[in-house]
Amino acid sequence: MRKIFLAMVLALVMGVQNFCGAATIESAAFRGNDKLIYPVVTTGNAAVDAKINQKIEIELGSFVKGLHYAAQYDGRRVMGAYTSYEVGSNQAGNTIILSLIITESSYYEGAAHPSTVKRALNFNTSSGNKLGLNSLTDVGSGVSVEEIRDRVEVALVNKCQREKLTLFGDALPLKKLPAEFYWDENLHVHFIFQQYEVAPYAVGIIDVDIDAD
Repeated sequence: MRKIFLAMVLALVMGVQNFCGAATIESAAFRGNDKLIYPVVTTGNAAVDAKINQKIEIELGSFVKGLHYAAQYDGRRVMGAYTSYEVGSNQAGNTIILSLIITESSYYEGAAHPSTVKRALNFNTSSGNKLGLNSLTDVGSGVSVEEIRDRVEVALVNKCQREKLTLFGDALPLKKLPAEFYWDENLHVHFIFQQYEVAPYAVGIIDVDIDAD
C-alpha cells in the first residue's frame, strides 16, 4: 500500500506545470484574538492562496461558531478556548502536498476537562483543491477503504502495544476509518483518533502512522 500512496504523489507531481515550490506558512490571529492562531498560506499564486486560505478560515469560523452556539443556546459558559497548528507535509520530496493539522480546544464551565480535537486539512498547492480520502483510494488497482482500515487497525494495535495505551473494549475491530488524515514530511500517511473515539480521555488523541516500519 505504501507504493500506492507514493504513486498518487507521483501522479500529482507529473500533472503540475510551473509549480513554484513549497508554500510559505505564516501565523495569524483569528479576528484579532491571539488565542485563536491559524496558518496563512502563500504559494505564489493569488487564486490558489485565496482558495486554500478561505478553507482554513471556514474551519476556524466553524469552531468559533460552535463556541458562540454553546454559550447562547446551551447556556454553557466558555471558560477558555485556543487553536494552534502544525505543518505535516509542505512539498516534501518535491511533491505538491500541503498538510496542516489544526488543534482546536475549548473548556466550558463545570466541565471536568477541556475538549480538544485535531483537524487535518490537505491541499494540492498547485490547484488549491483539498485532498480527501479518494486521493488514497482512487490510485492503484483494487485499493479500498477496507484495506486502508485494516492497515490503520494494525498501526493502532502496534502503537498501543509499544506505548501501553488502553483502548475501549469494543474499539476493535475498527468499524470505520477516522475522519482525519494527513501526510507528514516523509510522505507517511497518518490517521487521527480523537478523544473518546477508541480510548478513554486519559489516553488523549492518538496519531497513527500507517507507513511506519
